[in-house]
Amino acid sequence: MPVVIVKCPKCGHKFAVEVPREQPKGWGAHYAEKIQKLSPLHVEILEVLAEKGPMPKSRIGGILAERGRRVSGNSLSGRLSELAGLGYVECEYARVKLYDAKTMKFRFVRKPVWKITELGRAKVEEYPKETV
Repeated sequence: MPVVIVKCPKCGHKFAVEVPREQPKGWGAHYAEKIQKLSPLHVEILEVLAEKGPMPKSRIGGILAERGRRVSGNSLSGRLSELAGLGYVECEYARVKLYDAKTMKFRFVRKPVWKITELGRAKVEEYPKETV
């Protein structure tokens, strides 16, 4: 759990408090901070985003398939979520619209686009291409 430093408004004493992670959907996997080493698929996703620029998940999957790596949509979503939790990629959120008012279902107006962050660019440069 993340630790937050809290200052008492009366006495001014500072102390650390563990708080549960409260992140909205799409902010990344909650367990990402426990990932110590990136998998070859993580690195390949970062390379694709570094080379080709921002793109939707389906295009990332297509490029990986062209490179000979077949990845299911759920697996790709999981890896992108882990990379987002580590701060290596981020998702550009599009507008959403109410799809069905009765059931309160929403849909993206356009597909979310994933892009690599500066932290992600630095991380992908740490990994030599031969190891992937």
